[in-house]
Amino acid sequence: MNLTEIGVLALWILAILLPVQLIIGALMARRSGQSAAHYFISGKQLPLILVFFADFATVMGVGNFIGYAGKGYQIGLSQFWMLLGEQGSKVVFAVFLAGLIGKYAYNTINEFLEQEMFHDKWLRAVGGIIMTIPMICWVGAQAIGIGSLLAIVMGVDPTTGIWVASLTAIMYTVMGGMWAIAWTDLIQGIIRVVVGFIFFGVVYVGVKGVGGIEAAVLATKPELWSVSSIGFGAAFALFLTPVCGQFTYQAWWQRCFSAKDAATARKGFLYTALFAVFMCSASIMVGMAAYTLNPTLARPDMAFPWLLTNWLNPVLAALMVVTIIGADMTVSAGLLNSGVTLLLMDVIKPFFKPNAPDEELVRDARWLTLVLGIGSVGVAFLFPTVLSAALFGYAATGGGLFLPLILGLLWKDNNGKTYVTKNAAMASLLLGGGTAAVIQGIPSLFTMFGGGIVPGLFVSAILTVGISLIENAKKTNRPNQQL
Repeated sequence: MNLTEIGVLALWILAILLPVQLIIGALMARRSGQSAAHYFISGKQLPLILVFFADFATVMGVGNFIGYAGKGYQIGLSQFWMLLGEQGSKVVFAVFLAGLIGKYAYNTINEFLEQEMFHDKWLRAVGGIIMTIPMICWVGAQAIGIGSLLAIVMGVDPTTGIWVASLTAIMYTVMGGMWAIAWTDLIQGIIRVVVGFIFFGVVYVGVKGVGGIEAAVLATKPELWSVSSIGFGAAFALFLTPVCGQFTYQAWWQRCFSAKDAATARKGFLYTALFAVFMCSASIMVGMAAYTLNPTLARPDMAFPWLLTNWLNPVLAALMVVTIIGADMTVSAGLLNSGVTLLLMDVIKPFFKPNAPDEELVRDARWLTLVLGIGSVGVAFLFPTVLSAALFGYAATGGGLFLPLILGLLWKDNNGKTYVTKNAAMASLLLGGGTAAVIQGIPSLFTMFGGGIVPGLFVSAILTVGISLIENAKKTNRPNQQL
């Protein structure tokens, strides 16, 4: 059976699976439409199994299957720096933050910051706008991955694949809401776990395990078997960028807000994090294996699809194609929903529609999903690989928001009030995040600094601590000046 026949078989499977997803969306659309809380956070009613699979389906999307394998193909073991930062920080997030967040029923991280820390709607709005960037970038990353997959498996032009994937996600999200996303993630997540384990198992057996990969890599491109081949600066940035991005990632906060209680949020996220560490590690290794077998692929992101079509039997290959396509839809749906939540609940509602009824907010959310989804398509054409898009989004938010968030939670007076001021947080958001985004997006500056996150955090630290100290000192001295 050739590649075209695998693609046809995948289409037959999709012909069964897609209507099931659409039916779930239709069944849940009315429930999600009951209120803005139901549309964005499932009325804070999700049980552990739905929280786990909603987290897992978002973690293990096209980016972490195709993207991690592509980076394994390109830089080898050095990709473990990003794994340690991105997936390892999920474990820390689960242990220290998920339970705290799960106590609340806010819609966005910025609403939490406004109500619990800074009490400023302008800061909330700026945060909402900036935090939409990684949502758009990750949706674009899914499109890049699916374009690479369809190009190899079905012979579809990558540009066509990007548009097909994005438009599918847009339409599904418009109809869905968090209830539909959670139930669809349950189905897709189960398929992803089963087929993913089979795929990794087949490849590992075929290349004689980790030892076989090591021997082949050392014989063909030894620098791939080194965690330091990309240099200290690049490795540190590759680790730190997702760390900061993960803690300020609206999708994780939104799923914690959706959990029925704090314990459910913490357990669901911790189990997801441990699964993600294992599966992303496996993706890196199979990407390295792909290089030893075919070092002439046109793009690194084609490593995973190439293995899929050459190492699995046709039925399993078709199932894996369907799994990846399903991953694209579920992740894109979830992240589009998160981006829309940020813009609608942090910007539009507080400033333009403070008294709007829930029916109007849900209607606006569906229209905004259409606009934001189409805009995200453009992102897919701006970045060369899946994870380059994702890292830009992480840098933009992590560089500006990470320190105000963490210091705001930890740096408090005896009454529990944070020392971080709203002006310090605003300056960090705009200048720290802006610095990180500019350096991350300009190739010459990226090469010079190894990425935008370190300069962004440096600016953020000066502004967050410096402005906060000055403003708190003025407050302390003010009574003395009046005597």
